[in-house]
Amino acid sequence: MGDVSEKHSAHTVRDVPLFDGCGIDHVGIRYRDLQKAVGWFRDTLGLPVEHETRTMAFVRVGGDGSHLALFQAEGDEPLRQPHHVALRVPDTAAAEAALRTAGVPLRRFGPNWGFQDPEGNVFHFMPSR
Repeated sequence: MGDVSEKHSAHTVRDVPLFDGCGIDHVGIRYRDLQKAVGWFRDTLGLPVEHETRTMAFVRVGGDGSHLALFQAEGDEPLRQPHHVALRVPDTAAAEAALRTAGVPLRRFGPNWGFQDPEGNVFHFMPSR
């Protein structure tokens, strides 16, 4: 009986999230022709473009603050999709610290500290609103 509870206890510890997730803030996608992509999301799908520069645009999806972050691809950069997923958390520093403590390597992705899953998909944190 002791072996079963020890296994259950170890399993329970692994099931506890390393950070307090509040949802997905945005999914980043790279495009060869950013302006064409922005026009398609705006004109074809009717999604509002909330912020736009020469190299990126934020398109709002729904009323909960979720966005698609559209980026201009640079040079012959591979268009692996999604480029990144931003997870909402109440405290980005605490979430990053929890990952470091757990041995998950972090590195800079633009202005954010991020991490990769075993397949190389990139994630980073955004503060919940």
